[in-house]
Amino acid sequence: MPQDKVAQEDIQRRTAIDRSARFPVLFFITSAAAWLAVAVILGFVQQMKLHSPAFLDAPSLFFLNYGRSNPAFMSALVYGWAIQAGIGVVIWLMARLCRAEVKNPITLIVAGHFWNLGVLIGVLGILTGHGTSIEWLAFPKAVWPILCGAFSLIVIWLITMFHRRQDKEVYISVWYILGACFWFPWIFITANLFIHIFPGSAVAKAATNAWFMGSMIYLVLVPIGLACAYYLIPKIIGRPVHSAQLGYYGFWGLAVFGGWTGIQKFMGGPLPAWMPAVSGAAVIFILIPVFIIVVNQLKTVRGNQSAVNSSPALRFTLAGISFFIIYCVFSALSSFLAIGKFTQISLTSMGTQILVVYGFFSMTIFGAIYFMVPRLTGTEWPNLKRINSHFILSIYAMGTLLIMHYFGGVWQSGAYGKFDAPLENAVSAGKPYAIGASVAWAFIVLANLNFFLNLISILLRSGRREIVSKFVGHQESSG
Repeated sequence: MPQDKVAQEDIQRRTAIDRSARFPVLFFITSAAAWLAVAVILGFVQQMKLHSPAFLDAPSLFFLNYGRSNPAFMSALVYGWAIQAGIGVVIWLMARLCRAEVKNPITLIVAGHFWNLGVLIGVLGILTGHGTSIEWLAFPKAVWPILCGAFSLIVIWLITMFHRRQDKEVYISVWYILGACFWFPWIFITANLFIHIFPGSAVAKAATNAWFMGSMIYLVLVPIGLACAYYLIPKIIGRPVHSAQLGYYGFWGLAVFGGWTGIQKFMGGPLPAWMPAVSGAAVIFILIPVFIIVVNQLKTVRGNQSAVNSSPALRFTLAGISFFIIYCVFSALSSFLAIGKFTQISLTSMGTQILVVYGFFSMTIFGAIYFMVPRLTGTEWPNLKRINSHFILSIYAMGTLLIMHYFGGVWQSGAYGKFDAPLENAVSAGKPYAIGASVAWAFIVLANLNFFLNLISILLRSGRREIVSKFVGHQESSG
C-alpha cells in the first residue's frame, strides 16, 4: 500500500477516534475546570485567613473560616479538579493509544455526573460543618461510596477499551494509566474502610490517612501525570521515547515503593519507630525510578529546543516534570529527622501538597489539555497570549509559594520548638511568609483566569477552524 495512502488512513482513523471521544472528554475537562475555579478561590481565601482572620468575616460568610475553607479547597482541588481532569485526559489517551473509538460514551457521562454530585455534596458538607477534618478525606462519610461507584464505572469502561484495542503493543503510557485505575480504588476503599467503617484508635486513623495521601500521590497522581508526559513529549517532538525499557523500570519502581510512603511525616510521633523509618526509606528509594524517568525524558527532548519554544503543551509538561523532581528531592530530604522536624507541622506541609498537586500534576494536565482540546473541537486556541500568561504566572506563583512555604515553614517550626516562648511567637514568625503566599495565590487566580477564558472561547468555537502547529506542537505521527 502506498505510504501516502497509509498516512491518509491513519489521519482519518485518528479523526474518527477524536470525534467519538469528544463529548465525554470535554465533559470531564469542563467539569474539572469549573471545580478548579472553585478550588483556586477557596485556596486564596484560606491563605488570607492564615494572616488576616478578619478577611471575609461577615456573619453570613461563617462557612469560609479557615477550618472549613482549607479542607474544602484541598478536596475541590484533588477530587473536583485533579482526578476529574485526569479522567478526561486518560479517556482520550487510551482511545488514541488503543486505536479504538469510544463506545457507549453515555456510561462515562453518567459516571461523571455521579462523580460531580459526590464532590458537590462533599464540598458543601465541609463548608456547612459536616466534614471529617481528615486530610484529603474530609468529605462527609456518605460521599465516598458515590465516588467509588462512579470511578468503578469508568475503570470498567477503560478495561473494556484496553481489551478491544487494535494496536496490540502496550505503550508505557497505558501501563501508567492502568496502574492508576487499579490503584485508586484499592487505596480509596481501604482508607475509607479503616477510617470510617472499622475505625481503630486515633493513632491508627492518622497512620492510615498518611498512607492514603502518600499512595494517592505516588500511585495515582504521578502515574497519570507521567502517562501524559510519556505521550506528549514524543508526539510533539516527532520521535519515539528514548528507551521504552527505562520507562518500564520507572513504572515498576513506583509500583514497588509508592505504596510504602506517607507515614514518614510522623517520625518521632506516637507510632512504632519502624513504620516511619520504612516509609522514609521508601521515599528515598523512590528517587531511583524518578532518576530513570527524568533521564528518559531528557534524552527524548535533547536537541529539540525549537519544539519546546514553539509548543505551549510541551512547556507545561516539562515544567510539571521539573516540579516533580523538586517534590521528590524535597520529600526524600524531609525523611531525615534533622530536616523533617522543621517540615512536619508548619507552612511547609501545605506547600508540599500544593507543589505536587498544582506544580506537577496540574501543569502536566494543562499541557495535555492544550494539546488535545484543539483536536477534539477542530478549532485552534483563540489566544496564544493567554496561554503564555497562564504559563508565566503559574511558574512565578509556584516559585513564590515554594519560597514562602518552605522558608516560612522552617522559620515557623523553629519558633514552635522554643517551648519556653508563647505560641503567639510562632504565629507571628510565619505571618510575613503567609502574606507572601497570599500574593502568590493572587497570581494563581489570574493564571487560571486566562485558562478559563481560553477554554470557554475554544468551546464556543471562536478560534480559526484549522489547527496551527505552533499552538499544538509538532505534526502528529501515528498513535
